[in-house]
Amino acid sequence: MQRCRDDSYKIKRLGQIFSGKRVGDLLVALLPEDPGIKSVIDPMAGRGDLLQAAHGRFPGAETIAGIDIDPEVTELCKKNLPDAQITQGDAFKSKNINLTCGWDLVITNPPYVRYQTLKSNPEAGLPDGSEIRKNLTEHIRHSMILDDDEKQLYLDITKRYSGLSDMAVPSWILCASIVRQGGYIAMVVPETWLNRDYAVPIQYLLLRCFEILVVVRDAESAWFENAEVRTCLVIARRKKNEPLEGNRGETVFLETGSAVIDGDSLVGRMQYGEKAGYEALNQILSVKAAISGRGFTARTVPAPELFPGLMRELSSGVWVREDDRQDFVGNGVLPAEIGVLTGQYADLEYVSLSDLGWSVGQGLRTGANDFFYVQLISEEGLMPLVRTEGWYGRKIRIADGNLRKVLKKRSDVKGIVAGYDDLTKCIIYIQDQVRRKDWRRLSRAASEKYSVMDPELDGYISEGETYISPSHGKVFKELSAVKTNERQSEDGFDRFWYMLPPLRERHMPDLCMSRVCGGTPEVLFVNQREGRRIVADANFITMWNPDPSARMRAFAILNSVWTKAFLEASGTAMGGGALKVEASHVRKLIFPRIESAKERELESLGERIAREKAISRELQDQIDAAVLSPFGDEGGAALKRQLDHLLERKLWERSGRSNQK
Repeated sequence: MQRCRDDSYKIKRLGQIFSGKRVGDLLVALLPEDPGIKSVIDPMAGRGDLLQAAHGRFPGAETIAGIDIDPEVTELCKKNLPDAQITQGDAFKSKNINLTCGWDLVITNPPYVRYQTLKSNPEAGLPDGSEIRKNLTEHIRHSMILDDDEKQLYLDITKRYSGLSDMAVPSWILCASIVRQGGYIAMVVPETWLNRDYAVPIQYLLLRCFEILVVVRDAESAWFENAEVRTCLVIARRKKNEPLEGNRGETVFLETGSAVIDGDSLVGRMQYGEKAGYEALNQILSVKAAISGRGFTARTVPAPELFPGLMRELSSGVWVREDDRQDFVGNGVLPAEIGVLTGQYADLEYVSLSDLGWSVGQGLRTGANDFFYVQLISEEGLMPLVRTEGWYGRKIRIADGNLRKVLKKRSDVKGIVAGYDDLTKCIIYIQDQVRRKDWRRLSRAASEKYSVMDPELDGYISEGETYISPSHGKVFKELSAVKTNERQSEDGFDRFWYMLPPLRERHMPDLCMSRVCGGTPEVLFVNQREGRRIVADANFITMWNPDPSARMRAFAILNSVWTKAFLEASGTAMGGGALKVEASHVRKLIFPRIESAKERELESLGERIAREKAISRELQDQIDAAVLSPFGDEGGAALKRQLDHLLERKLWERSGRSNQK
């Protein structure tokens, strides 16, 4: 793949992952044969890969235009497309984005820039998130192709999409706003658009204003070498803005893997009947049936079923139109791949973790792990000996009251039970001591509750106050997440930068799971002891419940094949084969309600896992049988086989590894 210079910088700051010829060819091949396509634009054109593919598919197009914010890449795009109208600039405020009657085809691979980077990116010349929102709002207000109702819908979504969104979200809105009625959008987007909370407004916009014709998912992360998340291709045709109840459209959902790829095409080895390559693809798209072949699966689904998480928002989303607003009925929504397997059990009742008394959050984020984390060497006496990180490079003694044991990474624990005595990492947790020089800076009220700390810890903090971290280019106290630790009153300081906020329940959970896992999702039991509570790092999703019996039941339930398959189907597959699960995914977990006798059985099974610190095949089967008991003996056994198969397939797709032992 050809790249411009400074690749790693531009990938991070500008989100530049160029589409390449094979992705471009596949994307335009998904479009219907439509001689009406006379105008084509790519608002984030890069070097022009997608425009070249579109021009090849629709040679009769009279207007081909592209915009890119990077001057160097814009020049390359002009060379690749000498007859096109290529301009350098910010698409969100470019006048060249507008066409009086709208574009026939809007095709793009929007930059994948995370929200953290969008907060501030002046050195790359990229607008920050607030500027993008402002420019997008102005663009919509002056649109010539959106009617008043559509403008209001677009504006409501633009004003209220989450600040945690990556750049794909405003890019979706921009592209959707410039295509004519009956025209098409063709997008290369991260898979997260299907399942992240922040993408829900886009899902709503698409169902209201577009027919989603085709979605193709890169099931094995085989299309892009350096992308951090998997990719989807989406083809949609603009229609009249109408309530969701009137959306009877169906979408062809195609998943492909590396087995169908050859050197020239992402579907070169695809076989269907007597057809191969793009001829096979065209046949599959036209048949609109459930098909499974070597390296691909295809099915046709009602468009609303692409976005099961959207249904929850129809009662509370501020951007939801009144004709779509409805009270959410039921306890949750099953991922589509599990819903297909349980369709015949429509009358079953489901419960969420919240229904079972659980709270879900995320572990402790210090903002400066190099400073706050130390390795325990000896905990004898009142002054344990610890080893600091390399920037300080010494062994020091810290008062026992200023240390808390912490579960930082999954590798810190053997098995699935985290015990206090097994952990050797600690955080420096200072709540009631200050450096000697800071004593004089305290407010009158604070001076009554603080004492002076030991000299070794005092020296460590003082050196940390002057050390400039190479990775951040700042001293620890100036890091954004550390600055907020400091508090001042009118007459002095109440807290200093080296004092972490007081620990909450979410930081000291009963159960937790890694936010990123290489194998199948699993939940750890945190064996908390009074006075010796374990802290979980922000690498973990945390769960807590005051009921000891509920802890054991949930420990078993959350390690069932039902839960593992649910999270595989709703989480995000990352580059390198890992699965990312967020707290929002765990909150959306729902389980078939089981009878009290099975609850007691699960409690007993949870206690057994806690003793054995592992789950044998026999124990796994017992857990699954209890969790799936509402489906009946035969139904539960059949569903377990299907869930095992789904879990195995999902793991293979994202990592190329088998879960079989």
